[in-house]
Amino acid sequence: MNQLFINSLRILTMAIFLALVPILFYYDFGTSLVWTILIPLLPVALLIIGFSRWRDICPLAMISKISQKMNFIQKRKVPKWFENNFWAFQYGFLFIALCLRLTTLNYHNDLLGTFFILVVLGAFFINLFYTGKSWCNFFCPVGAVEKIYTISNSKNYMLDSACSTCTACKKNCPDIDLESNYWKEGALKQKSFVFYSFPGMILGFYLYFYLQSGSLSYYFIGKWTQEDFSLLSSGFFFAQQIPVFIAVPLSLSIFTLISYYFFKAIENYLWGKRVFKDASFETTSHKIKTISSFVAFNIFYIFAGAPAYQHFPLIYAIFYFAVVSISSTILYKEFFREEAYFIQERFALKIIKRWDSSKVIPSSLKEIYYTYVNDSKNKKERLSTYRESIIDLMQEGILTEGSFKILDKLRKQIGITNTEHDSILRLIKLKNEHLFDSSTDHSAETLHQEKSYKQVVENALSEHIELDAKYLKNLQNEFNISDDVHKNIMHSILNSNVKITEDIISLLKNIENLIDLENSIYEDATREIFFLKYSIKNEFVFHSKALFTLLFTIYKDNTKVLKVILNMSKGKHVPENFVFNEETISFMEPEISEMMITIYKKFKKEQLHADQNDNTNLIKKLLNHDSLQISTAALLNTKHNPTEFLNDNILEKFSNTDDIEIQSLLYKLKNNTNRITTYERMVYLNYIPIFKNLKFDNLHKLGQSSKVMKFKKNEYIITQGNLGSTLFVLVKGAAVVEIDGQNVAEVGHRDYFGEIALLGDTKRTASVKVTEDTVALRITKKQFKKFLQNNPKVSTQVMKEIIKKLI
Repeated sequence: MNQLFINSLRILTMAIFLALVPILFYYDFGTSLVWTILIPLLPVALLIIGFSRWRDICPLAMISKISQKMNFIQKRKVPKWFENNFWAFQYGFLFIALCLRLTTLNYHNDLLGTFFILVVLGAFFINLFYTGKSWCNFFCPVGAVEKIYTISNSKNYMLDSACSTCTACKKNCPDIDLESNYWKEGALKQKSFVFYSFPGMILGFYLYFYLQSGSLSYYFIGKWTQEDFSLLSSGFFFAQQIPVFIAVPLSLSIFTLISYYFFKAIENYLWGKRVFKDASFETTSHKIKTISSFVAFNIFYIFAGAPAYQHFPLIYAIFYFAVVSISSTILYKEFFREEAYFIQERFALKIIKRWDSSKVIPSSLKEIYYTYVNDSKNKKERLSTYRESIIDLMQEGILTEGSFKILDKLRKQIGITNTEHDSILRLIKLKNEHLFDSSTDHSAETLHQEKSYKQVVENALSEHIELDAKYLKNLQNEFNISDDVHKNIMHSILNSNVKITEDIISLLKNIENLIDLENSIYEDATREIFFLKYSIKNEFVFHSKALFTLLFTIYKDNTKVLKVILNMSKGKHVPENFVFNEETISFMEPEISEMMITIYKKFKKEQLHADQNDNTNLIKKLLNHDSLQISTAALLNTKHNPTEFLNDNILEKFSNTDDIEIQSLLYKLKNNTNRITTYERMVYLNYIPIFKNLKFDNLHKLGQSSKVMKFKKNEYIITQGNLGSTLFVLVKGAAVVEIDGQNVAEVGHRDYFGEIALLGDTKRTASVKVTEDTVALRITKKQFKKFLQNNPKVSTQVMKEIIKKLI
């Protein structure tokens, strides 16, 4: 059943469900449509498409998934006492729903419509406050019926409807593995009560129409769908003084109890007489559950749909024949099923995982073992497969220490002696003690939950998504992962995922190279070298962010130490008593901690810069740097003598880039044009204090928004008393500052003025007149405000720098 078909079914079932509300409120025969046409189709549809597929297309399940994904409210698991008694609660909700149907919902369209709305709201709000599929697993009245009719869902182990964000909301989750869930809960008394009493509840429900009216024809002709009853109407035709609201639960309770004790008596007799030789009590109980499910299903279809479908005799006959055929097939398939077969099948799946892809996999369980033994002549390989399969099944909770007896027949089939079996178990206990710890939860649910969580974290780490403490805590809450489990998962990621470790080592090497690179630059006071160091610093920040994202995630328990190291890398103040050494970072893997110590020593070492001539060789080297930002910054340092640096390889590298601004810079250098490119504007803007700490991308945007202005000698750039709205940065030339016509200061090609005008509407307090032909960059208040609006994080940073200058 492909995804397109599943999606089509989802749309169909949701459309039908949503259409019920207006039909019930505005169509006189709404209750008849629901109870005699739609409801009878559900159980047989459930058997045909299967439990897991039904959970994917059920309208209520889809509605509950909406709130399941909403995490603005802290979700929690249902109370433990509720989870331990969920069979009784869910069956109790079904009992109440049937009582409501017989007392009110059969007769009143508006009440039935209101009931559906309340059920929808219940599905939504339950999963809003409780984690996972709590509505489906604990509250939905139909949930018990789904599991009764599908029984063990045998051999459907490749199908599941598990949540992508598994929170292990229920122990033995049927959505992950229905058959495993069935056998694990096989000994529950509540489950036996539900299975054994359900046929009586169904029979009592339909026979109540006779008890109320004195005639079964009252039900079959559908007259009850047109009656107008109240809770105080007569409940029995033979005891009219008893009202409906008492008669209905009383009748259902009596039939339910009679059914339970009837099937329980059969179970006791068959088990006491050992009618099924060599069968365990669980197997005997399973056979009775299968029979009771078959009886309940067929009782339901003796009555369900008859008032509507009997008007079409041929269709009704075919439909009933199909119902009996389907239920009989399932009875046959389930009756001879045992937990031992289930475990042997799962064991066979483990063998198939190691199957030679060139050989056909047999369809029969016996043939799989027979073929495996004949093809696998290597006894050591078979023992290894046997041991690993036992570990896998124990981790999934399918196999327990108490169920090893089931392996006797299986190990004989694959040629494992009793001595070898005992030896393997000792080895497993020695290396996997936790699997034998009864206080530890071993189940497919926790395995699936932790696997899903681990996958999300690994994806985030591989994409270098910033996983801060708050994000991780939210992620833990979403998956219902404890701190201890998180710690173990992080440890397993670091030890099992070589790529994560390689990423950390690679980032550390890049950071070390950047530190070495910065230390090798001769500071010649040019703006281009200043920009080169700025580009290296930005690259350092980028790699540091990626590094600490990984470190904070993996070493979550050592956040305090990592925060101090992070502040140290940013040049911020750290506690005086903090000592960075091997002991401080002993929680890290040796290879990582060694590199951290090496980098720390280089970071703290006094920089020994090369002489001026070395910058030439360095620029040539950096033109081929992997970082486009650094190589472009190096390219800017070639403009005074481009022919010395621009060989064919360099020209080809920068010509092939998609960055139009870099191509423009390259064109200028090759053709010696006068145009001031965006990257050059970045150099000029970066050199002034208020913009020196901008990130590379933000500086690039600011450079693009600036405009080049040219002024002739004696021309005024700004005039005292005028309203200011522009910042100017001198690129080349010179000017004087005048106050009341008097020269008070000189400004050169590295100065800037007018920044106060960016803060608000103020009058110019001085004039600036150029003393030679001058070129300046202009940034208007309008442009600056637009830049800040698009980059709100920059606003505070720039404002602080402007205020510093004012002070």
